[in-house]
Amino acid sequence: MGGEPGGAARRRWAWTALASLVPVVGGLVTVVALNSGLVLGLLAGTAVSVVVVAAAVWWAFTTSRVWKRRLNVAVAVLLVAAVLLGLVGLGVRGAVGLPLLAAGALGYAVAARRALRPAAGPAAAAGARPPARPWLLVNPRSGGGKAARLGLAGAARGRGVSVHELAPGEDPTSLARQAVAAGADALGVAGGDGSLGPVAAVAVAADVPFVCVPAGTRNHFAADLGLDRADPLAALDAFAGSERRVDVGVVGERMFLNNVSLGAYADLVAESGYRAGRLTTAHAVLPGALRSERALLQVAFEDPQGRRYQDVLVLLVANNGYQLQRAAGLGGRARLDGGVLQVSALWARTGAALAGLAARVAARRPTGGTEWAQWTATALRVDAPLERLPAGVDGEAVTLRPPLEFRVRPLALRVLLPPGRWPRSAPARLHSWDAVRRLWAVASGRGPRPPADPRPAR
Repeated sequence: MGGEPGGAARRRWAWTALASLVPVVGGLVTVVALNSGLVLGLLAGTAVSVVVVAAAVWWAFTTSRVWKRRLNVAVAVLLVAAVLLGLVGLGVRGAVGLPLLAAGALGYAVAARRALRPAAGPAAAAGARPPARPWLLVNPRSGGGKAARLGLAGAARGRGVSVHELAPGEDPTSLARQAVAAGADALGVAGGDGSLGPVAAVAVAADVPFVCVPAGTRNHFAADLGLDRADPLAALDAFAGSERRVDVGVVGERMFLNNVSLGAYADLVAESGYRAGRLTTAHAVLPGALRSERALLQVAFEDPQGRRYQDVLVLLVANNGYQLQRAAGLGGRARLDGGVLQVSALWARTGAALAGLAARVAARRPTGGTEWAQWTATALRVDAPLERLPAGVDGEAVTLRPPLEFRVRPLALRVLLPPGRWPRSAPARLHSWDAVRRLWAVASGRGPRPPADPRPAR
């Protein structure tokens, strides 16, 4: 590791992180020794408060009575205030130990992340040429007009990129095909997740690289690629960047980059007000489903072991696996080249059932059974008695004709990334003995060495 660029800096950060553990341990010993009774009482009270607050928030969200909603919100606020007052009291009594503990924990977190962060991806392959005739589709309505506010179209043209601003009624697929027919050797989209799939499908079919510019609201695919969602203009550097290959999912003839949802969430994205007010729409749609007022979706499917499932509240089929257990990276994907679909089916419809499910997921306990099932596969068939099924494809409301045939196409999409950017890997678990051992290895110059990439850029 000593010969790697940045190796010395990583060792310094590792030593800093390990040194930061000294005040952490000292602060813990001081606080517990001086306030053992108060600490135990606060821990117990906080644990109970978390459960009660979760239940109160759940009932506030699902109840149809205004007075019950207000009562539960008041209970939640009072409990949170009580916990905060307890922390303040602990801070007053442990005035020496707590600042020491906080400073050490902060220093450890910052230094450990820098020491253990994945190495940047390699530069573009020697001799690789940037696209000669890149083309970018800009969706001016994505993200509340973010592209227009940033002057994204003009910035792209200034880099020699041919730009088409999507007008109402235009078909992105047809526009991308016309661009390829006219000689475009790279296709890009500046918009949200729902804008990406149609153009990416044309890029796959034409075997040309694809560029994602995060100009939408959520930009989940961009985040999983390692792009800075707060700086869409920086993503334009990808037109002169390095190439990676990632998987895509397909349902029927439609391609998706993130996921396809059926059931309650598909009902949510189909609501006309979803884009303008997600929380308001969710409160109008989801409580009914969670109070068993909406019928389950009549579908049938099997897992790889041949177990048959049917009639779900939510069915989610994702291109590679989403993180559920870790707060850091929650809702993100550790990799986009695993060659699998992640299938998640939910039946739980009561607050108690969902709370228990969430606790088991957080504790990494098995979650199969009558409330929830999840597995990975390379294909999935979903049967339904309906002629058409409402679905959410990468967050866009569509209708699909059963039976639905899902499959993954490994490494089908060529993606261009800005220099120094790379699809994110699983976040390091800093609060573990394994992290401390890895920090010691880095500090002593013995690793960890970034794994060699088995898939070189084309």
